[in-house]
Amino acid sequence: MAEVDPDTDFERTASRSADADRRADRSGIVGQVVSVLWNRTENRLRALWRVLGATVAGFVGVYVVPTLVLAGTELPPSVTGAVVNLIAALAGLVTAVCFAKYVDRRPVTDYGLAFGPSWLTDFGAGSAIALAGMAVALPVSLIAGWATVSELFSGGTGANTLPFAVAFGVYVIQWVLVAFWEELINRGLILTSAVEGLRNRWLSDRGAVVVGVVASALIFSITHFPNSLAAFGSRLMMGVILAAAYVWTDSLALPMGLHFLINFATNNIYGLANVREAAEVLPMLLRPTFTGPSQFVGAFGLVNTGAWLCVAALTVGYVAFRYGSVESRLTSAYLE
Repeated sequence: MAEVDPDTDFERTASRSADADRRADRSGIVGQVVSVLWNRTENRLRALWRVLGATVAGFVGVYVVPTLVLAGTELPPSVTGAVVNLIAALAGLVTAVCFAKYVDRRPVTDYGLAFGPSWLTDFGAGSAIALAGMAVALPVSLIAGWATVSELFSGGTGANTLPFAVAFGVYVIQWVLVAFWEELINRGLILTSAVEGLRNRWLSDRGAVVVGVVASALIFSITHFPNSLAAFGSRLMMGVILAAAYVWTDSLALPMGLHFLINFATNNIYGLANVREAAEVLPMLLRPTFTGPSQFVGAFGLVNTGAWLCVAALTVGYVAFRYGSVESRLTSAYLE
């Protein structure tokens, strides 16, 4: 019978133990890194990375891809805007489909795209609310003596502009596309993931929704590259209104309707954008000339801010009337 050297056996055991410890350490480090990136319970990326991914995808879709596609082309300003936003809308849709299947692991309808009669009703209501709410801005400036209507059915001036009726119709398409891709990315993807990621032992469901709304509104404002504090604050307020409309209805229909008509009314119906540089190329149903102080009649002045608050108040009233109460209705496999 061979003798066992106790010293050698001890060394082998110690060596195996050290190897096991090193493997455990490596597994622990890898596990910690994976845990930061991946939610094992839900079997998908954590919310932070989903939010960042959707933000980057939206940026690439609206700024990078259209620039590459339209490089060297000269189109009428209205057509250029429509083409850029068509590309952005397609990029947003592809992003949503890919995120839903490979990243979020959820139905695309969870992004507020459950189309049907009710969806169309909310979209129409949002459009009507925005049209009515923004209508207060111009009369206030006219009554205060800060503006005069200088032209009706104005097709705009400048090189390569289209006749009024054609350009006006193209802008309808453009603003629908803008509302579609911006709401899909900012509310459907970003806000939904943010709320899910914020639900934890420190935040209640209501707290997660509130923080998620503010976070998505901040991203919305920042990605519009505001050049002043007023522009930042106004975009932030608009982001909160649109995010709240999404949360209250669990659908993109109402925020898309609001977004569409706010842009269309501001730029092309009531001419409130005629204080901006290069606004002369815009077709406007009413083209006012503003002479009042910029802090009141500017694009992000107090008059327009008051109109946005009217839109917010009408939105609250509509949701309370149609849905019975103003509260979060977000539903998904990860929120139930």
